[in-house]
Amino acid sequence: MNERVNILLVDDRPENLLALEAILEPLGQDLIRANSGPEALKRVLEIDLSVILLDVQMPGMNGFEVAEIIKSRERSRTIPIIFLSAISKEDAYVFKGYSMGAVDYVFKPFNPDVLRSKVAVFVDLFLKQREIQRQGDLLRESQKRELELEHRTSLLETEARSAAKLSQMNDELHRRQIALEQAMGARNRFYASMSHELRTPINAVIGYSTLMLDNIYGPLNAKQKEGLQRTLKAARHLLELVNDVLDLSKIEAGKIELSLQPVMFPSLIEDLFVTVRPLADEYGSTLSLEMEGEAFNIVSDPRRVRQILLNLLSNAIKFGEGKPIRVICKQNETKGVEIDVVDEGVGIAKDDMTRIFEEFVQVSESKQPGTGLGLPISRRLAQLLDGSLNVHSDPGLGSAFRLTLPASLEDDLTPTAELSAASAA
Repeated sequence: MNERVNILLVDDRPENLLALEAILEPLGQDLIRANSGPEALKRVLEIDLSVILLDVQMPGMNGFEVAEIIKSRERSRTIPIIFLSAISKEDAYVFKGYSMGAVDYVFKPFNPDVLRSKVAVFVDLFLKQREIQRQGDLLRESQKRELELEHRTSLLETEARSAAKLSQMNDELHRRQIALEQAMGARNRFYASMSHELRTPINAVIGYSTLMLDNIYGPLNAKQKEGLQRTLKAARHLLELVNDVLDLSKIEAGKIELSLQPVMFPSLIEDLFVTVRPLADEYGSTLSLEMEGEAFNIVSDPRRVRQILLNLLSNAIKFGEGKPIRVICKQNETKGVEIDVVDEGVGIAKDDMTRIFEEFVQVSESKQPGTGLGLPISRRLAQLLDGSLNVHSDPGLGSAFRLTLPASLEDDLTPTAELSAASAA
């Protein structure tokens, strides 16, 4: 066996260590020296040892004390110790040596052949133990591989048995996906067709009602005027719903066209204030614009940006309970725009934060008119513009909607967006 092992020689006298090395050199093993008890303990901690030859009489810490510490440690308690002694030959010393866990007690001067043979026995025993341990590790590794193989075989058998079923499920899922796409396509076509068909008569109702209210066909009494005003209001609400449904169908069909132009801030917001001022006056809310920094512009679709902000402002007025409404506008660190529309109205419950962006959902207990499509469409438009629309709200304290848009959309348009961009003429 070519494997070499370590043999520790412990003696405070160099000439004794030299003599031991000469005796044990024919064994062909690594002979490790230690000149004191503490040095021997350090060696025991550092390396694996097959046997220790330990002198009994040493200054500071004798061999018995060293052996006691070695045998008290879990890592070293099984290392064979052969005591070497020149003067402690009494039975009491020999008995103490064996009680310390020694495997032999040899008196100096010793027969070199005998000592070498004894050490060779422990070296051979150490090598056999190491081989047994190695074989045990190999056996455990083999058993582990066998278990893994059995497990893998079992998995393959299970997968093989379920392959047909999985294929059937995939086919069924594919059929359902096709059916769903067809149904959504039919729904979108119905929305678009219905919206186009309804807008003509609704516009007619609005037009004739307006003419009658302007006394084109003669004067109206108070009751007639009140009835026409209600008719006009209902027709405009219906037209708003139809337009929202048409927008939604276009977004879902990927047919929204974007006209990219410079969008100026705060000019766009100031123009919107003019548009919504009558509604704000009707509800008793004041509008204020807080511009952080100088005026700037981004490249986006001004019509769609106006549509989003108009919806946010209208909602803030309707649900703001007549309290002040603030619009905060600033250029962010990426040269895009951040716009917060803040009201002090009824607020939104935590559980309803995500539902307000679902189609045809109105979570407020307020009786304010609405289609339930404004916020879903606004969020989708913000995403089509490569931006985002989020909300923070506390019930009873109000809501803050934040629209974030990039500095430029031109570099971000890709075929996967399923929309076309038409540059302004």
